[in-house]
Formats: sequence, structure tokens, C-alpha cells
Amino acid sequence: MMLNKGMTGGLLVVAGWGQYMTPEELLAITPEFLGKAILHRRERLAAEIPEQLDARSDELTEAAAMARSAKAKRDDVNKKVASLKKERNDAQAKAKKLFIEANTIRESIPQQKGDTVPEPEWAKDRLQQRLDALDLSLQTNWGTHVDERTTLNEMKNLIRAHEEWVDARKEKFAEINNMKELREKAKQLLETADKAHQAMVQLHDENQIFHDTYIENERKRKHADARTTRLAQALDESQQGIDFWSNCIEHGFHELMLDAQRVREGGKSTRALARERRKQQEQGGEEE
Repeated sequence: MMLNKGMTGGLLVVAGWGQYMTPEELLAITPEFLGKAILHRRERLAAEIPEQLDARSDELTEAAAMARSAKAKRDDVNKKVASLKKERNDAQAKAKKLFIEANTIRESIPQQKGDTVPEPEWAKDRLQQRLDALDLSLQTNWGTHVDERTTLNEMKNLIRAHEEWVDARKEKFAEINNMKELREKAKQLLETADKAHQAMVQLHDENQIFHDTYIENERKRKHADARTTRLAQALDESQQGIDFWSNCIEHGFHELMLDAQRVREGGKSTRALARERRKQQEQGGEEE
């Protein structure tokens, strides 16, 4: 082996100096030496890879667990968002239906001025004034038991007449009250829809965080999985290489020397044979 300072390129570079082997030195290396060198490298890799593979497997396990956790949280929030969205849409649809019913009632009722309740305040005040007048008469005027009974009956009759008048008006205002109830229910449904929407918006922001976390952890998982796969393949290839080169060293390199033997006997090299096959394929393609 010789050292050549100042040359570019080479088989090995150490501290700025290149170590090179001449063609004669390369040809002088025996197959047994090369086989043992390759076998040594394969054995060294086979000894180093398991520790690295264990470390990468641990990384993969941790990354996969984190990815699953983030995905589960994201999916759970997605379910809540979907549920809130359904609640909001259902409430809005029901409210719309109630508003339509209320408007239909309003359009069917003739427009009326004045009182909008069966028992207006002025009617209650009028009844109370009449009752107060009779009560005052009962307290200040000295009369017979018959007179008192007559006054009490008048009070009862006033109350009864008022109640009958109110009952009659209730039928008149029943549709109006129904319309008001429908509108009130519709408003409550809209409030429910708004609360569901606000909760959904808040969860959407939270879900974005979980989604981003899942994407990042999934990226790490895929990276760790790829590294683990490559190391496992390298370990398998190293073991196959150990078996192959051990067999060659033990039983000889006859199969590997077939091409060299053919050239020594005047035959064509592997590259020459490849060129011939390529030409034959090209000629066959032209004939077709």
C-alpha cells in the first residue's frame, strides 16, 4: 500500500491525506481476504444493529401511542362537534316551523284595536270599584238582614258576570295566545341553537389543536417506522450476508469466479454479454 499526497479521489481519506492502492495491489488481494473483510463488516453490523433497532422500536412505540392518543382526542371532539351541530340545526328547523305556524295564525286573525288580553286592566278596575262601592254601602248603611243579603248577592252577581265575560273573551283570544306561545317556544329554540353553535365554535378551535398534534405525532410515527423497517432489513441482509460469505470461505468462491474464469479462457466479459443481449432485444423489437 502506498500513500499519495495531493491526489484527488481515492478509496480512503484520512486527515486530508489520501490512501490509495495500485491496480497491482488490488489484484493481489485474494478472494479469501476480501470475503473475510466483507464477513467481518457484516458481523460488525449485525452486532451493532440490534441495539439501534431496539432504540428505534422504542421510539416507534412511543410515537404510535402519542399518535393514537391525539387521534382519539381529535375524534372525540369531532363527535361532540357533530352532535352540537345536529342539535343546532334541529333547533333552528323547529324554530322556523313554529314561526311559520305563528305567522299563519296572525294572518288568519282580523286585526283588532284595543285590548289584547281576555281580562284587561280597565275591566278589573271597574269590577273592583263596583265591589268597593257595595262593600262601603254594606259597612255604612244600617239595614236589615235582607238588605245585607241583597247587597252580598249583588257582589256575587258582579263577580259571576265578570268571570263569564272574561271566559267569553278567552275563546276570542285563544288563537292569539297560541300564537304568542308558538313564538315564545321558537325564541327558546333559537337560544338553544345559539348556545350549541357557540359551544361548537369553541370545540372547533380545540379540535384544531388536537388535529395539529395528531398530524405531528403521526409524522414522527411514520419516520420512526421507516427507520425501524430499514434497520430490520439491514439486519436481515447482514445475516444473509454472513451466511453467504461464511459458506464461500468454507467451501470456496467457485460461483463468484465463473465470470473471471470465462474471461481467462478467452470468453466474453459480463458487460460484453450484456451488450449482446441488449442488441438482440433491440433487433427483435425492430423486426416486430
